Amino acid sequence: MMRYLVWSAVFLFLFTSVAGAEKIRVGGSGYWSPYCYTVSDEPLVLKGFTVDFLKEVFSRPDDALNLMALPWKRCLAMLGNNELDLVLDGSRKSPRLKDYLFSKEIYHLDNALLYLKSRFPHGPDIKSAAEIDKYSLGGVFGFNYKVYPFDVSKVQKGAKDIETMLKMLEKRRFELAIGFEQIVRSRMRLKGISDTDIACIPMPGVESLHFYIFGNHTPKTRRLIQRIDSALGEMAADGRLERLKRKYGLQGDWK
Repeated sequence: MMRYLVWSAVFLFLFTSVAGAEKIRVGGSGYWSPYCYTVSDEPLVLKGFTVDFLKEVFSRPDDALNLMALPWKRCLAMLGNNELDLVLDGSRKSPRLKDYLFSKEIYHLDNALLYLKSRFPHGPDIKSAAEIDKYSLGGVFGFNYKVYPFDVSKVQKGAKDIETMLKMLEKRRFELAIGFEQIVRSRMRLKGISDTDIACIPMPGVESLHFYIFGNHTPKTRRLIQRIDSALGEMAADGRLERLKRKYGLQGDWK
């Protein structure tokens, strides 16, 4: 009889815990490494800095966090249909996102020009965006370079990824490579690419991009974003945020 009562209590606890769990439906596109991405053998599993951050935020026993790898347009469509509560890695600069509710900044990206120290010992002499046109440029295939305020018509975009772009830079296929400093630095650290001869300068006249977690203006989303904002401060204070950055090669400044 006692055993029956014990198991009944356990079952009741588990049932009420699951039944009372709050579903937190989150969408993210899987191409934004190292922040939110998928790998070929697990195409439906989101990984990355923002993903791990969110798992840390919503780690209570009654949090039922459901992360979905979706195309960006699908994320926005499902958010519009109230099929998602939150979407990862959105920028306030995007006109399509202007009406959503945003968290505090999760991270930012700086546009940079990468160069070889052996080629430019004192760095390329660039004071304005217009002066970038004096140099041959390289980039990654598929990236939208039309957003930059200089002539991008001759940008060599044959590189399939950042690692290939850096190899082309080292072979002097072009003088400068275009990239986000934090993302390039992360790939170099995680892939073991030496920075002995590679350096970067900020891209003049181009603002940093700031990224957030966002959702609809609903009571539930407001509550979730309040938890995210609170966790940002707590994790920065106790070192968890810095440890997470180190995991993805995002710590510190460019050497």
